[in-house]
Amino acid sequence: MKKSILTISALFLLVVYSFAQSASAVLEKCLGAVVTVAVYQTEPLGKMTLGMRGSVSEDAYKQALDLTNAKGSGSGFIIKKNGKYYVITNAHVVESASTESGSIYVFSINQTKYECKVLGGDSFYDLAVLEFVTTPGSEISTVEFTKTEPLVGDRVFAIGNPLGSYPYSVTDGIISAKNRARGGLTGKFGFLQHTATIIWGNSGGPLINEKGEVVGVNSQIAFATAPDGSQVLQQQINFSLEPKITERIITEVLNNNGRVKRSYIGLEVAQAYKVDGENYTLQDEAAKIYGVIPGSNAYSYMGSKIGYFITKVNGIATRNIEEVLGEFEKIAPNGKVGLEIKSPSGAIENVSFTAGTLRNIELDAIAGYVLTQIPGVTLNTSYGQVAFDYKEGGNQYTQKEDKKFYQNKRGDGSYGKTYFVLCGGIYNENNPNMWKVLTLSQLGAAIKLSGLSGVFDYYLSDASNPSAQATLYRQYLSGESTIIKSTIYY
Repeated sequence: MKKSILTISALFLLVVYSFAQSASAVLEKCLGAVVTVAVYQTEPLGKMTLGMRGSVSEDAYKQALDLTNAKGSGSGFIIKKNGKYYVITNAHVVESASTESGSIYVFSINQTKYECKVLGGDSFYDLAVLEFVTTPGSEISTVEFTKTEPLVGDRVFAIGNPLGSYPYSVTDGIISAKNRARGGLTGKFGFLQHTATIIWGNSGGPLINEKGEVVGVNSQIAFATAPDGSQVLQQQINFSLEPKITERIITEVLNNNGRVKRSYIGLEVAQAYKVDGENYTLQDEAAKIYGVIPGSNAYSYMGSKIGYFITKVNGIATRNIEEVLGEFEKIAPNGKVGLEIKSPSGAIENVSFTAGTLRNIELDAIAGYVLTQIPGVTLNTSYGQVAFDYKEGGNQYTQKEDKKFYQNKRGDGSYGKTYFVLCGGIYNENNPNMWKVLTLSQLGAAIKLSGLSGVFDYYLSDASNPSAQATLYRQYLSGESTIIKSTIYY
């Protein structure tokens, strides 16, 4: 009996040892494809809208990585497409980078520093593709995306540079769930949930399976609100963008001059909440059509359907605004839009039409539609940059010293002026998501990204005094501060 126990124990230890050796070999192969992404020059206001060698692990941990003078950092990994190397990372890692040369560098496994630039990406899915400015060296290796569907329970490894100070850190875990939807401004759909711990600085690094294949891009971490109101990191709940979505976005970026193609429908769809202090009460039972953008494909079909609820999109039941957005994302440019809608009285109708393609002219239309919902605002195209004339007042809130917002009053000097829009998005003191606005289409893109929050913030400057400090203003998409209207413009 004793001999049998010893034999079983020896076999168990052999299996564990072999497994550990296998995992080490997989990671050894992948480490050379992981890089640290560092941003050295940022935009002053707003972000831009996305050979034979020794042991790899010996190179990775020889000395501390020097990120002196870097203004931000994250992680990334290298793939090869059509014979060319590209770095994949999160959009939020590089969105604030200046467009000037020398703004973005990546550090390879042996800490060689290479300049890169943003080729393109997609802020909605929080993904960016970088291309090398300087030629990659022989130490560079690549990883490939998995060709098989990840399964719940699969073992995975997250590799990255947590806190910007610990490059090539590896954590392990399992896939806990699939197709998670996330809140926030970007990256809302198609996440793997897993237990391989990631933290600030891991953003953009790869999630690797036991074969050494990429099964996700590490993007978000979960927090819970403690009784005292503080945010507590949930280390066992981590999110990585799924491989099929990631590959689709990369392919579109490479084939479409850095952009992801989307359909354009022309609807303003929302769910409104009544705000009373910290309490939010849902006012709309489902996603509601609040408006139709003139000139869009939807205009002649849906112009009379304002106030109706969307209950299905292309045959898929939708219960809320997020689910409608998820189904809209599946509609290809020039694809079919089939909507089941319910009137305020409860009558069911079906409407079908063809979507358009989201281009700059459609983004212009979205920007003009939203901006001119502020009473007294008219677009001013005479300056060669985004500007508007502000002739009246209402639904325009400016920031006080205590960081709260109040409504402008007549006679405060704001009216009868022209303002330049410098950037727009959602201002948060700890994590501002503001995108630089050089064109009306860029304003439209920022509005699309921010609409679910129910507000939109602008940094404005007085056209008559452009050297004056920019002022932060807030527009409530509902038209009043006591109603938060979580909105999509699609």
